[in-house]
Amino acid sequence: MHTIYIDKEGNISGLADDFFDSLGALGCREVQRVSNVEFDAPTQSWIATDLLGNVIAAGPTRSRVIELERVYLNRRIEEEFARN
Repeated sequence: MHTIYIDKEGNISGLADDFFDSLGALGCREVQRVSNVEFDAPTQSWIATDLLGNVIAAGPTRSRVIELERVYLNRRIEEEFARN
């Protein structure tokens, strides 16, 4: 399932994946990295961090960390749209 958010000006926000590529002509797109997922050798775990280096998810498998990262980022987008 894909969740997208459209603000009052018609701007679309969401987590980028192949879904957006399949929509066809959306006009000019802007993609911004908002997190990183890396393997942490000292802890032998996968860690997702925001761009400030804050840990937003961690776990033993990359797929699980990406799943947790998506939940976290979708929540952040929802909170941003709720404020506006």
